Amino acid sequence: MLQADKYSAIETLRDGCRLEIRALTPDDRSNLIAAVARTSAESLRRRFFVPKNNFTDRETDFFLNVDFINHVALVAVIEEGDRTAIVGGGRYIVVQPGEAEIAFAIVDHYQ
Repeated sequence: MLQADKYSAIETLRDGCRLEIRALTPDDRSNLIAAVARTSAESLRRRFFVPKNNFTDRETDFFLNVDFINHVALVAVIEEGDRTAIVGGGRYIVVQPGEAEIAFAIVDHYQ
């Protein structure tokens, strides 16, 4: 059985760049905050349905603390020079048995 918290897959983009799609971890905190900062206000509004420029500490904690049962989050990570950067992500949250809400966000440069 697949363990979502261990998920990792490498994909090659059309331009030849390699992208890793993997489980989000608490260690991704600073990278997640940086990804939000690199995403336009319009893209964040479309994702959250309200104006948003950044996450509060409480929101960041919520988005990072997933149980991979009822709250699953994957991120798309790419090498940018000498560092890795989160450039997108998706998650689902179970709202009742058999029903979940799903959402995706992509840093504008990679849309």
